[in-house]
Amino acid sequence: MRGARATLIAILLVGMAMTAAADDMMLTRNGEMYRVTPSDYGLVMSERLSDGTETNYLIPLTAGIAATSVQVGVDELTGVVFVAWQNGDELDAFVEIAWFADGTWEGPYTVAGADGTAAENPQLMIDRFETTVEEDGELVDLGFTFLHITWWDYTEGRDDGSAYLASIPLNEDGTPDLASFEPIALRDLLPYGVGCQTITNAAGLAHPKIFMDPQSGTPHVFASDFSNCAFQILKLEYEVVDDWIGETKRRRAITVWRAEAMIAINSDIVLASAKVEVGHGLDVVMYWDVEDAVAYVQLDENGIPPVQTLRVGDGLTREQATDMVRNLVH
Repeated sequence: MRGARATLIAILLVGMAMTAAADDMMLTRNGEMYRVTPSDYGLVMSERLSDGTETNYLIPLTAGIAATSVQVGVDELTGVVFVAWQNGDELDAFVEIAWFADGTWEGPYTVAGADGTAAENPQLMIDRFETTVEEDGELVDLGFTFLHITWWDYTEGRDDGSAYLASIPLNEDGTPDLASFEPIALRDLLPYGVGCQTITNAAGLAHPKIFMDPQSGTPHVFASDFSNCAFQILKLEYEVVDDWIGETKRRRAITVWRAEAMIAINSDIVLASAKVEVGHGLDVVMYWDVEDAVAYVQLDENGIPPVQTLRVGDGLTREQATDMVRNLVH
């Protein structure tokens, strides 16, 4: 394992960005905020506690890297912080991950790309699965935590690529069980692809999104599927299975993916910056900012969904327009 004690930044971080996208910061239920920003020294994770105390930690071996699509997530059960990012671009792009546990960094580790393939646009989510099973006539509570990572993977061109997913179980101390890292190509879950003659805006569509459905409380992935000329919405579910080591039984959870919807691709959707809002019955609207408006699309399985815009100005602020669009599915 490649570990490093956290470096505490006590000097002014020259060149640190003053703003951050939503995905490179996270607020926990306890009011702690984590944020990752670039600096001249490398990627820096800022930890702001609920009392306002803020500490900066330098992620090792990140000086001089071209990091984009930065993601941060926290296992609130153990306090372990995960950071993922894209290093490089085009055919040289690969995805790295590091985590911060008990004051120590582990990583970075390359989890996709740098093997003859390009990997880009990562997203991550940490999810806790709890259930009750019967054991010798008694009810036993079980809990499992997973780190889910999605990205786009391709060899020559994005239009020949696929969204990938890896669901990594976390150990009791919150660290990932990398021996269980088994990524799958999401397009392989729908083997009856009809093929596409022409994919326009492949770069803009090669951005898988992972989100939580508030009604079912389960993770979902929204991803382009160029082999089917469709957007996929896939639902993640968990199952508990028994493992036997000699005469000792050990229970573990596995992930099962189910196709929820297929929607005709619309190349006008800007997945790179789009956000997902989910309502009841998996009613989904995607929205993003344009110069003087909020663009949005309500996903509909019955046809190619049109992109619409809500213009700001004349008393309507961008924040108000965004709230109105989000409320379309509530």
